[in-house]
Amino acid sequence: MSSLVKSEKRLTDAMKTYNVKVKKTAEKDIDSIADFLFDKLSPEGAYRYLDVIGQEIRSLSIYADCYTSSRSRTILSVHPKARRMVSHNHKFVYIFHIEDDTVMLDRVLIGKMIVD
Repeated sequence: MSSLVKSEKRLTDAMKTYNVKVKKTAEKDIDSIADFLFDKLSPEGAYRYLDVIGQEIRSLSIYADCYTSSRSRTILSVHPKARRMVSHNHKFVYIFHIEDDTVMLDRVLIGKMIVD
């Protein structure tokens, strides 16, 4: 086995993975986003967009540790140990915190709503 493969295996073995739980508040946010998308886009476009949102949320199972606790008052008003992940297009902010082996997705807000 090459040293590169061994290094990648060690990195993968060392990465912590989390379960992701979407809280009711985040579910409501996603429902509102979906309503907006279906109002503004074709059904195919809305489904594609929602699929990307789902992929980004699922990515927290691997990358949650990459995000540090926020200092933003808006974010911290959601949870005292809240972290944020900005969507690929910078339109949305996923606000979450970590409890043991679970990422708790608290909110999905429109990026412009975050002020500080």
